Amino acid sequence: MRILIANPNTSARITARMVEAARALVGGGATIVGATAPFGAPALETPADLAIAELAVPAMLGAHPDCDGAIVGAFGDPGLAQARTAFGKPVQGLGEAGLRAAGTGGRRFAVVTLGPAMRPAIEARVSDLGLADRMVGIAFLSGGVLDLAAEPWRYHGEILDAVAAARDRGAEAVLLGGAPFSGWSGRLRARAALPLLDGLTAALDGLVPDGSAIGG
Repeated sequence: MRILIANPNTSARITARMVEAARALVGGGATIVGATAPFGAPALETPADLAIAELAVPAMLGAHPDCDGAIVGAFGDPGLAQARTAFGKPVQGLGEAGLRAAGTGGRRFAVVTLGPAMRPAIEARVSDLGLADRMVGIAFLSGGVLDLAAEPWRYHGEILDAVAAARDRGAEAVLLGGAPFSGWSGRLRARAALPLLDGLTAALDGLVPDGSAIGG
């Protein structure tokens, strides 16, 4: 199976991080291919950034007709609906997959993410997915997408503190929302006060048959 990870921002570093994390998760269960948006913003932290990214996603998927499935690699899922119609093959989004996994079985969850300007969009997405009654809150880290991608270790303590605060608010799990968190649910699991999820792991689980190739 050949899976495309379409990064809707222009940061090749973030694309490389997602591809590396995906390859570690699937092992030999799939071939992972990465694509970086040919235009747009280097980080998607506002609704305007997402609007531009929606235009880049179809171009990336159209350039990879040999792939058997694709992942829109941003928490806001820009262009996801259009991609599913045009690509003709299974397409997952980091946001949708992660949120559904976090709220599975009626579980109460919180989101830890980046870009406070995105709060209304995240809340709307949660509502559209029928999960509003399960989300107990959203915590935004102090840095931005590119900060986290450049020096991820600097934010481990802040993330773990946010997870502990979510537990105190009644959450039963926490979703790390965004491309820079790809694969982090396994990395920080042993130190976290609650079960952790990330969108890339959830999206791959929805593409790889039976989820049998997904580790961590």
